[in-house]
Amino acid sequence: MDSSKTKPAFKVWLETEEGYVFGPGIYRILGKVEETGTLKGAAESLDMSYRFAWGLVKKAERKLGEPLLKAHKGGRSGGGGANITDLGQQFLDEYSKIDQGLKELSGDPSLFKRHRLVNVFDGKVTSIRPKNENIELTISLLKPTSIKVIVDPNSIEGRGIDAGSYVRFEMISSMGKLTQRET
Repeated sequence: MDSSKTKPAFKVWLETEEGYVFGPGIYRILGKVEETGTLKGAAESLDMSYRFAWGLVKKAERKLGEPLLKAHKGGRSGGGGANITDLGQQFLDEYSKIDQGLKELSGDPSLFKRHRLVNVFDGKVTSIRPKNENIELTISLLKPTSIKVIVDPNSIEGRGIDAGSYVRFEMISSMGKLTQRET
């Protein structure tokens, strides 16, 4: 098999400490309820039984402690249906964003290389000392700890950063970025 023809694939679901709560099945059900206005219509359009669809939704609602759908009964001529609750809409929106992001990653694996871990620290510069061709900053973090960073002198020249300055330090992989912030 030619490995250049492969791409990453993902299956995503959301869970609580109790386990699975929301995934592609419930996402599709709620999306179809939004289109059809009924859980029965949603189940039929997805080729699943009403009982199965209802069971998936009820199981998620029990774990969440809140409803994802609000059913309303019709009169003698019918007219019953279901609406997605605010919580259900939040899950639809959030899951859609996650799903879209993963589809983008699947379509362009080089995106993995461009996404890096970012750590942000707020603190106060307590000392600045030359260190070979660089400058060593000691930053007292606003939470009780300190870090020392070695930076190129050009990264702080003309930025008004001195001992006593309040700064935000963002560490991206092994590279850092220093900016002044309001106290």
